[in-house]
Amino acid sequence: MSQDVLKVSELNQFIKDVINSGFPQAIWVCGEIQGYDRNKDRTHVFFELVEKDPNSKDIVARIGLVIFANRKFQIESVLRRSENAFALKDDIEVKFACKVDFYAPHGAVRLIVEDIDPTYTLGKIAQEKQRLITLLKEKGVLDKNKELKLPTVALNIGLITAYDSAAYNDFISELQKSGIGFKIYLRDSLMQGKKAEADIVKAIDKLNRVSALDVIVITRGGGSISDLSCFDSQLIAERIAASNFPVLSGIGHEINTTITDLAAHTYAKTPTAIAQFLVGSVQNFLNTLNEQGSKIVELAENMIDRERQRLKDAAVNLQNTTRHFLKEHNEQIIRIEEVIRHKPENILAKERSLLTNSQEILKKVIKTRLQNDQCKLESYRKIIDIVHPANTMKRGFSITRNSQGKVVKVVKDVRAKEQLTTELMDGVVRSEVK
Repeated sequence: MSQDVLKVSELNQFIKDVINSGFPQAIWVCGEIQGYDRNKDRTHVFFELVEKDPNSKDIVARIGLVIFANRKFQIESVLRRSENAFALKDDIEVKFACKVDFYAPHGAVRLIVEDIDPTYTLGKIAQEKQRLITLLKEKGVLDKNKELKLPTVALNIGLITAYDSAAYNDFISELQKSGIGFKIYLRDSLMQGKKAEADIVKAIDKLNRVSALDVIVITRGGGSISDLSCFDSQLIAERIAASNFPVLSGIGHEINTTITDLAAHTYAKTPTAIAQFLVGSVQNFLNTLNEQGSKIVELAENMIDRERQRLKDAAVNLQNTTRHFLKEHNEQIIRIEEVIRHKPENILAKERSLLTNSQEILKKVIKTRLQNDQCKLESYRKIIDIVHPANTMKRGFSITRNSQGKVVKVVKDVRAKEQLTTELMDGVVRSEVK
């Protein structure tokens, strides 16, 4: 071992030279950003890139990075020009082109960011989002809120947004312009950042305890894909699925549809659009009411016209019928007066003749009835003679009684040595059973 003694600065410079010779060019490094948000407004942004265990999500490695001012503007420009613009922030996975550097005064290894691959971050975000969509579809979360019936007139609205934000003002302004009496239950909430997800979940839970609501609206005024990442949330989607009220979303992004949008009952691209949807629903109902009211008025007017004409026709008919009735009965009264005045004897003669004829008819009826009854009595007498026991005995029949006087019908009705009495047509025979 060399006996030379190195100063710290000399050692650090030696390490720096070794690292520079080992990493002469920039290398691509991927990881998750940490500590960027608190430093993003400084001239030079210092933060960390970390690697997490896929299962436990624990940090297994970390390294410091710095974006110097001369590169900061360039990287932000690259991100703005990407297909789905986003901004650097904590908790997103990125791919940086970095120069490995050893900062000798502090004896620390760091990565100096020179470039970024935005497609890597966007791909990771899209991949994670698609995985979550598939999971939520399998669990039925994305369709649950859509099964709720949207009220025809949704006037009581639970609003989840940042108070006095552009989204809040756009939404409220659109409702006010309609002149419809909407009532807003505002839950002032965080709309981006690490705490936004939990705050929105609490807001949904709180508004679900307000029984007077018709719908819940979640809205914000757009932003980059990273700003809206909190709305690609499994927790928010599950809370929407469990909501007692239909949830409407207007996140304010023209290109991407968030998982919150997919889980909602109805979604629109902007706060203004979702407000217009609510106004349109109520306006359609009012238009329907006006149309139905016009139809009812028209039907009523037609019915009144028909009834007015019917009454006129009935009045004319009643007048004609009454006139005819009075004329007819007046003529009848005149005829009756003539009959009463000139032919009373004829009437009495007719009645007397009718009475005489009735007496003759009555006598004939009584006579016929008596003859018929006599014939019936004669028939009954003949039947009685035929069935009389004496006449039966004349034909060879007899009646045998036992010692008790009961008629013998079968052998078992008599006993040995019993005295029997047999009645014949002309007398009685007594016998003993042998």
